[in-house]
Amino acid sequence: MSNSTWTEFLRCPRCQRTGHAQLSEVTPFRNRIDLIPEGFEIRRDERGSDFQCATCRVPVLP
Repeated sequence: MSNSTWTEFLRCPRCQRTGHAQLSEVTPFRNRIDLIPEGFEIRRDERGSDFQCATCRVPVLP
């Protein structure tokens, strides 16, 4: 099993807040979020999970 980790750059398209999230691969096609930067949160819906700005409540840009 691989212990792959990486950093995702996050940016809110509305307020321009930025941050870096740290993720790691648990199994192929299944990732774990290890660190969520301040000002961001997880957005869950029927398609899965993604990051959103905690203030603006809009999905972040990659």
